[in-house]
Amino acid sequence: MIVKFKFIWIIFFLYIYNNLHSYEIIRDPVFEDYFINLSNNFNHNKTDVYLIKNNTANAFVIEDNIYFTTGLLELINDEDTLKAIYLHEYGHVINNHFQSKKIKIQQSKIKSSFYNLFSVGLAALTNNANIGIGSSITLNSNLVKEISEHSISFEIEADNFMIYQIKKNKLNTSELISFLNNVTRTNNVYFRTHPKNKDRINNLKQINFPKLENSIEFEWIKSKYSNNSHNELFNIFFKNLEKGIFNQDQEFNKISKELIKYEAFKKGIYVKDWKDEFQKLININNSSFLKIEYINYLLENDLNDKYIIIEKLKFDKNLMNEYFYYYLYGKYYDKINQKNLSNFYFCQFYKAISSKNKADFFCEKYDIKDIPNLDKSYALFK
Repeated sequence: MIVKFKFIWIIFFLYIYNNLHSYEIIRDPVFEDYFINLSNNFNHNKTDVYLIKNNTANAFVIEDNIYFTTGLLELINDEDTLKAIYLHEYGHVINNHFQSKKIKIQQSKIKSSFYNLFSVGLAALTNNANIGIGSSITLNSNLVKEISEHSISFEIEADNFMIYQIKKNKLNTSELISFLNNVTRTNNVYFRTHPKNKDRINNLKQINFPKLENSIEFEWIKSKYSNNSHNELFNIFFKNLEKGIFNQDQEFNKISKELIKYEAFKKGIYVKDWKDEFQKLININNSSFLKIEYINYLLENDLNDKYIIIEKLKFDKNLMNEYFYYYLYGKYYDKINQKNLSNFYFCQFYKAISSKNKADFFCEKYDIKDIPNLDKSYALFK
C-alpha cells in the first residue's frame, strides 16, 4: 500500500485545550541566520534564537534556546538594544538558569503543564509548493510568564554577563536605559517583569559608547515585522507584499536578490526562475529550516535533476535536528521508490510525534536489519 500525503499541516500545542492566549513560533530563516552570525561574531556557543508572533514585548529562554517576540522587535529601534537583550538572555543560558527554574516548576502545581511543554497535537506538511512548509508551535502564555520571570539572583548574573559583553563589544546603551526608566510603557512586559532597581540603570549609564548606524539586516527584519524601520523603502516593499504586489526586478542595496525573491515566494507570489534562485539562497543563508523548505520545494515540484542536493544535505547535523527532517526524507525515498528507507524514515517521524498507530504501520513495513546496508545515517538514529 502506497500512502500519499496530501494536505497535511504541522501544529504543535502546549495547551491543546487552552491556547487562546498563546505564543506562536515563526520559523524565519532570515531572523535565525541573523542570530547565527551574531553569535559567531560574539564567539558564543551555538544557541538557537527563534521569533514568536505576539504583540507583547518579551524575550525568554527555554532549555538552551532564546525566544524573542515580534512585539519586542516593534519596540526596539536601535540594533545595539537587540544585541544587549540577546546577551542578557544568553547569560541565562550559560548560567543554566532554565534548568534551575525547571526543577521549581516540576515541583509546582503546573508540573503536568511543564511536561507537556512541546506536546504534539497534530503533525503535517503543506502540499502548496508556492508557500513551502508552514509551521507553528504555540506556547501557553501563563507558562511562558512562569518561565521568563527569574529570581533577582538570576537576573543579576545575566546582567553582569550582559554588561561585560556590552563593554567588550562597545554597544550603545541609551535606548536600553530609556526602556528601564519607562517600564510602564504599553506592552513593555519584558522590561517591566525584570528587576527595576536603580543599580541596573546606573551600571548602564557608566557605559558611554557612541550610537552606530543599524545594519541593513536589522532594518530588513524590523521592517518585515513592524513596517517601521528607518529604511522607508523596506517598509514599502513589505507593505506591497501584503497586498500581493511584487516587482520581479526589485533591487535593494546590500540585500541579495535571492532574499528579496524569497520574501515574495513566502507570500505565495510567483517568482521568476525561483528554482535557481532558491538554490543560490541556501548557499548564502545557513538556516537549517531554509534547507528544509528547499527540500520540500524540490520534492513538491518533482525537480529530480536536483535530488543529488537532497542526498548531500542528508548528513547536515543541524538539519537532522529539525522536526521535519524524518518526514521529508521519508517523502524523498518514497519519490525515488526506495520503500524500505521511506518506511524507516516515516517510522522515525511518527515515533517522534508519539503517533503510535501510524508509527506501528510504518515500522512494521521494513526489516531493521536491512537499514544499515541501505542508509549510512542509521547509526545517528540509534
